[in-house]
Amino acid sequence: MKIAFFGTPEFAVPVLESLIDSRHEVILVVSQPDRPKGRDMKVDPTPVKKIAVNSNIPVLQPEKCSDQAFVNEYKKSAPDINIIVAFGQIIPDSIIYHPKFASVNIHASLLPKYRGASPINWAIINGDKETGVTYQFIEKRLDAGDIINVEKAAIEETDDAITMFAKLSKLSGDTVVKVVDTVGAGKAIRTKQDESKATIVKTLKKEEGRLDFNKPAETIVNKVRGLVPWPNAYCMMKGKTLKILSAAVSQCPVGSENSAAGTVIGLVKGTGFLIKTADTCVLAKTVQPESGKKMNGSDFANGQKDLAGLKLD
Repeated sequence: MKIAFFGTPEFAVPVLESLIDSRHEVILVVSQPDRPKGRDMKVDPTPVKKIAVNSNIPVLQPEKCSDQAFVNEYKKSAPDINIIVAFGQIIPDSIIYHPKFASVNIHASLLPKYRGASPINWAIINGDKETGVTYQFIEKRLDAGDIINVEKAAIEETDDAITMFAKLSKLSGDTVVKVVDTVGAGKAIRTKQDESKATIVKTLKKEEGRLDFNKPAETIVNKVRGLVPWPNAYCMMKGKTLKILSAAVSQCPVGSENSAAGTVIGLVKGTGFLIKTADTCVLAKTVQPESGKKMNGSDFANGQKDLAGLKLD
């Protein structure tokens, strides 16, 4: 089949690469416009665009997919199907339903759970043990299209948002050709989503990273895991922001049971420092002080003479 591929970030790259290497033909890539990034605000091509250019595939980068000039140019490519993954724009009906096989979206959750933005982060924040990718035919409502295929993946205790992004990106790349083959052969089975089980998640905001040590340790650790590499979990220490980039649930030292939540009550040599929570302790393993570099929690604690007994909030 002739494929128009819509995608932008690194997450979408394995999917595009698999399609390029398949018996199908990627005839067009649509990606977000290149944006300035980093401290020097250098304009770099999107990860998807880089792959397309290296493979000599035409690339379109509309500011809005509803622009008629873009729609006209897209239609000239005459694709059989649109494959969409982490594209980042609303796509109009004139494009969604234009190809013979319409549009298939790859969403990084087990739909109907976690429709919308940041589904990987929220699965970890909420302590889920399993997530995956869902292939769906796009419809007007957000992530509410008929399901074609579901691929599941375990969320291990050692996983965070970074590792799960990598896992689900690879899983998408490993399975996309199978789904395209099925759709092209007219063998795709459409399964309606159970609306009673639908949940919607929004884009993460920086303020959502603020930790509340009055909550259970596992809840806090899941938040830390789910918010890397952005916006990151954080607390306040002496009026300044302290990011906690990795953490684990840990037993508290004997005699600290009555310490207030948020109190630093001990140091684990070479590993990090302990913070009292509602039920036990959190071991802060990697931290980043305001205007500083990320560092081992133990090294940070050793550089703070009055850390023990200090209350974080």
